[in-house]
Amino acid sequence: MNTDMAPARPALRDVGALLRHAEEQARLAAAMPVLVRQRIAPDGAMVLREDDLSLTGGFVDSIARHLIAALCPHDRPVDPAQIAQHVVLADSAATRLLFARAIEARLCRNAPLVGLAMAELPPRVEDQVADAQDELAETAMALIIAQSRFVGNAQGFAIELAELPPETLSALVQRMLGWLQDQPGTDPLVLRASADALLANFDERRGRPHRLMRFCHLFALPRAGDDWSLAQSGPSLVFAMLARVSHLPSEHLIDMVRDPDLARLAVVVRGCGIAVDTATLLLQGIALLASHAVDTLPTASALAAIAQDDAARIVAGWRNLLPFDAPGPVW
Repeated sequence: MNTDMAPARPALRDVGALLRHAEEQARLAAAMPVLVRQRIAPDGAMVLREDDLSLTGGFVDSIARHLIAALCPHDRPVDPAQIAQHVVLADSAATRLLFARAIEARLCRNAPLVGLAMAELPPRVEDQVADAQDELAETAMALIIAQSRFVGNAQGFAIELAELPPETLSALVQRMLGWLQDQPGTDPLVLRASADALLANFDERRGRPHRLMRFCHLFALPRAGDDWSLAQSGPSLVFAMLARVSHLPSEHLIDMVRDPDLARLAVVVRGCGIAVDTATLLLQGIALLASHAVDTLPTASALAAIAQDDAARIVAGWRNLLPFDAPGPVW
């Protein structure tokens, strides 16, 4: 159920209004980690989708339990709620990423609305699974497995540590060490050894985000307008392609789905040089997945009025404001 109480806006037909609205939404989005943390805590006032918040809460609890299993002595029980509050939710990058993963899981769950029967098996990826000796085929198979795990885990309100970039995991581990060391009877040497083992065994290349970008790299995506078909590629791969072209982290792009009129995404797709007709269809498909009204989206004429250079300049400005530890696309 969509509980976003923002009033519906008419379709943005004036390019100046569209760009101003995109910038306004970018400023508001900067506060999202704090707002999500407050709502899950809960002591916030902003109304967000309850299903996104609920799934984010499950993801936060799941990450907390992973950290406890890796770092805490088995004979000293630790309350996951304490780790969720003082470690995971205390980290803005982790909060924002887990909220974006919750939105992504919802988009995948709604994949049939754009003609994709199973989000785990987008035809563009499945078609590459032929020769197990071929690197692209192996990458496609690994991506299908990783995507299936992500969608399946999300149904159980769980998520893997591999969904986190190494920078975010390292920051969470450091926070966890600081919190645990304040507890009585904790041995700093044992804590440090457990943390070093967790980080040493973490391989970013085995995670789904890396597999998405690796598939884009090997398959040279995006190459043509058809590559942006949600029915062929699925939402996760489409957002990986957008991340690869725009150089914005995928979680920032997925966060833009919250905008009822998708104004920020409209600027991104134009800045990426996507043709107007393709961009129009892509935004309409994303709106369907996100349960937004299509008639609030920027019109094709409004998209056409956005010069690619102007859009690219705005996107570059957003990229320049990213935190220093924000991960970029990797493959």
